[in-house]
Amino acid sequence: MWFVLLACAGDPLAASGEAYVGEMKPLFEENRALGEQFLQLASKVKKNEVDPAAVAAAVSDAAVVKAADMARRAAGVHPTDSQIAGAHGELVMAWKHRAEAYTAVSTAWKANDTAAFDKAVLDAGKASDEEASAAEHLSDVLVPLGVPVDLYP
Repeated sequence: MWFVLLACAGDPLAASGEAYVGEMKPLFEENRALGEQFLQLASKVKKNEVDPAAVAAAVSDAAVVKAADMARRAAGVHPTDSQIAGAHGELVMAWKHRAEAYTAVSTAWKANDTAAFDKAVLDAGKASDEEASAAEHLSDVLVPLGVPVDLYP
């Protein structure tokens, strides 16, 4: 721990990175939990272990609200370094797109609109890819500074 503190004391970018990761850590933990929730749900759907009403409730209630809240809170984080801010902006957009896709999944499911549901699921996949790209960009910026970042701790 002292090594990290000493390293950051001499490097403003590393200090900015540490501050950013510290501020985002609760959101990264929530992100992991949200991802696990969806993986468990997807597994149950695939195995036909859950009824459609349970899927609709899981998608429409907790996940939609959580995804939108995370996107909103992440947008309120403003890194002081422009490189970190750029990578963070990509993450904010990915989480915004995920929240929009989850909302569309829920809406389509409730309306029994198969075409809209399929499109929303594709959009959720695109948001996931977008998030992975943002995570890679954050790592590319922060890891060389000795600041590890894990979106799924």
